[in-house]
Amino acid sequence: MSILKRKQPLILVVEDNPDVKLAICDILEAYGYQVRSATNGIEALEILRQIRPDVILCDIMMPGMDGYSLLQHTRSDTELRTLPFIFLTGLTSTVDQRRAKDIGVEDYLTKPFNNNDLILAIRNALRRHQIMEEEMQRQMDLLRNQIVGILQHEFRTPLTFVMGWAEYLQDTLAEEPELDLENVRTSAAAILEGGRRLQRLIESFLLLSDLQNRRLQPEEVEVVNALDLWREAQVNLQEKIQETGMEVQILPENADAQVSVDPHLLINALTRLLDNALAYRREDSRHVWLSVVTMPRYIGLRIQDEGWGIPEARIPHLLHPFSRNQQEEWQVSSTGVGLSLALVHHIALSHGGSLEIESTVGEGSTFTLWLPDVISPPADDTEDTDGQA
Repeated sequence: MSILKRKQPLILVVEDNPDVKLAICDILEAYGYQVRSATNGIEALEILRQIRPDVILCDIMMPGMDGYSLLQHTRSDTELRTLPFIFLTGLTSTVDQRRAKDIGVEDYLTKPFNNNDLILAIRNALRRHQIMEEEMQRQMDLLRNQIVGILQHEFRTPLTFVMGWAEYLQDTLAEEPELDLENVRTSAAAILEGGRRLQRLIESFLLLSDLQNRRLQPEEVEVVNALDLWREAQVNLQEKIQETGMEVQILPENADAQVSVDPHLLINALTRLLDNALAYRREDSRHVWLSVVTMPRYIGLRIQDEGWGIPEARIPHLLHPFSRNQQEEWQVSSTGVGLSLALVHHIALSHGGSLEIESTVGEGSTFTLWLPDVISPPADDTEDTDGQA
């Protein structure tokens, strides 16, 4: 697909009535717009493979491929999904309009319409699209700056650590061929820790990229005991739990609850949640509770801590990558880059679930990873209405 260099916006008109199509094209050209036209959705797709218009103006009822199908095609294409799309139709029912809005149409012009209505709809669509593009660019610039900051600190720090100890080991060996074995162990351990930190960062970036691009889906779904997933996460962090002196307790409620998941992804997510609870602990924190909770059609894997807590205004931002801000008091003990909760969020989404966060500053936080209950039979929601069907 080529994007033509042009001064005036290009409008793609998709209309099967030749008289209506010609009239619309004449109006748009009179107002200085460039115009391409198609008779139905199939022809429009052929044009979209060659050029990218600024707005698509489309009838609904057409032979071959109707307007709904064309809209669905554009919204499922990563290169076309943000294009402004305006329906032109004689259908006036609320159901038709709701269906169009649900698929993602920007505007809806009912025939007959006058020139002013048409041009106003085009201008509004172009204006909204420009605002969206500017916001996307702003977000990209912000993300770029955050990544640069991460590369400068989070990657450079462990790399400097590794290189510093390696150089120390090299210099010491050159000066003292009979180097004390304990010094060698200390140097090797430091190099290994720096390397592991780099490895964790790289793996987190790659996993987030896969999840965001929807290339990584639950591929090996298994029915597993929900509490067993918490047990595996606890085993993964047993050494850190002992170092912190925290008591991590698995509560016995809903011990038989089962979930259908990719266990590797879920254990990854739960390990990150537990790791966060250990990292954000207060000096007087002693306990972390792991449990399984239920509600109709969902099973939740819940973790409660006695940590610093999170300001309410910050909670929505935690599900976005690189949300960590070391200047904020509640995160003084964090050593991550703001990827863990974003990864947990995306792992939950990949299973059709969600991540719920509740927190009180100074008291602690509760994270619940909700998953669809696909194991238990659905509840019978029918009511007895005195025997009437």
